[in-house]
Amino acid sequence: MESNELIPIQDDDPRSFDLVRPATETKHGFSLEDRSLQLFAREHLHIIFSDPSLLLRFTAFISTNRPQSIPVLIYYLDALKALKAIAYANAIAEAVEPIARHQFTHGSIQPTQNAILEEKASKAFDVLVREDLPAYVTHVYIAIVTVSISRRITGTLPPHLREASEGLAEVFCLTDPSRPDNPIVFASEGLSLAILREAVDAGKEHCEVFLNYRRDGSPFMNLLMIAPLCDSRGTIRYFIGAQVDVSGLVKECTDFESLQRLVIQQHTKTDDCDSDRDNSMEVKKDEFQELSEMLNMAELDTVRRWGGRMHREHHDEDDVSDSGASQRPRLLLKETSPGLEDICSSTAHISGKLSGVYQHYLLIRPHPSLRILFASPSLRVPGILQSLFMNKIGGSSRVREELSAALAEGRGVTAKVRWISKSDDEGRSRWIHCTPLLGANAQIGVWMVVIVDDDKDLSRRWKQAPPVHSRLGDQSKSQSRERRDQAADRIEVGPDSYPRVETAFRRNHLAESRQNAPSSARGGSILSSSS
Repeated sequence: MESNELIPIQDDDPRSFDLVRPATETKHGFSLEDRSLQLFAREHLHIIFSDPSLLLRFTAFISTNRPQSIPVLIYYLDALKALKAIAYANAIAEAVEPIARHQFTHGSIQPTQNAILEEKASKAFDVLVREDLPAYVTHVYIAIVTVSISRRITGTLPPHLREASEGLAEVFCLTDPSRPDNPIVFASEGLSLAILREAVDAGKEHCEVFLNYRRDGSPFMNLLMIAPLCDSRGTIRYFIGAQVDVSGLVKECTDFESLQRLVIQQHTKTDDCDSDRDNSMEVKKDEFQELSEMLNMAELDTVRRWGGRMHREHHDEDDVSDSGASQRPRLLLKETSPGLEDICSSTAHISGKLSGVYQHYLLIRPHPSLRILFASPSLRVPGILQSLFMNKIGGSSRVREELSAALAEGRGVTAKVRWISKSDDEGRSRWIHCTPLLGANAQIGVWMVVIVDDDKDLSRRWKQAPPVHSRLGDQSKSQSRERRDQAADRIEVGPDSYPRVETAFRRNHLAESRQNAPSSARGGSILSSSS
């Protein structure tokens, strides 16, 4: 906003009630609803597919996190390649010139079209936009939120993320699936009432980014993560939901170069002058260039080996030799093996794992109990459920007393503690981030405790080995020589010059075992658990 827009108006106009200059409507004013549409639009995915570096990130995500989508992705790429090949063929046919003395060369050549293939490619792209683009967006924002919140908890947030993550707000809720409509029983302040019903009904982990609205009607971009909570018998008792406001990340297009390009393009199109200037400066690709960009490594190797042979007089025999580098995969994708969908469905078991920074969490009863009720899979060790939370907290007595007081008063607290386990009595340096979840009566029903590892303490786990006395090596060598000398007395050299170990001791031991065995077993096979 310009500073002179807020200067008081000195004119005394009886028809005006303005104290400062009225705000002027900006042509490109920001709208979170419009940015949300851009984020999940077909045009956004088109920009990703038009840039090899952006496409590589997208296909790497598909290959790693959504293998069930690989067949659709390959189908679309192959269909798109076929359409570009048709466009190149039409460009060649259009360039064919008629010959004066040959009447058959006169007349227009109709371009080839394949409407069915175009429709199939469009539908495949729609599937990617509808199912995989939202998952990719969620994946990127989870990665940003993980770094931002964990570094904010530990006080090590990088400067370039401070402004973008300034508005990050995290809230939690707990739902009870044993009651009708799976109501929210506990929630931290600021929770949105929107819950992903399909994920809850399926009893699986789920995360998604979507446009939501607060009670006052103001919009915000909601990153919602849901996971089931199981008791010691594996029965689902509740669902835990973590909600993060990522509106600031969406507004700034953080870590989305493709979204930045789309915003610039759409803003530029609203200005005819800028649009004409950009179109004149844009270098248009010809049909063969667009087709060449679609070729995979094997096809490019074929072009290198065989391209233009009919225009050359001499052909080297080495040109037809096979190259081992021609069989590299395309865009980090592998052809799906039979039964892949079955494998994916079989691995989709209930784990209760939240994504990103929330992968290590506990739910504990309110003060004075502070008993651990549920734990994330990473912390679910034997005996942790129903144990006392404060028994896990080591370190100075001051930290323990202040932490206990904060939990008793119901104040959210973040603390650096020594996390004690059965295998580590000294304790491991960790950060705990405690948030109260309130019931319908505004009383604390449960605490959500997020645990973040201290990066500075990771090196402590790798302890240096104690020093070895210089004489120990000489003693070990002498003891080894004595054992070899003793073993040599029990080794005979056979006529084939290969040593064989004397087995008299084994035969005597076997005979003694048979004599001591019960009479019922002497006549049958000898069973043993060791050879």
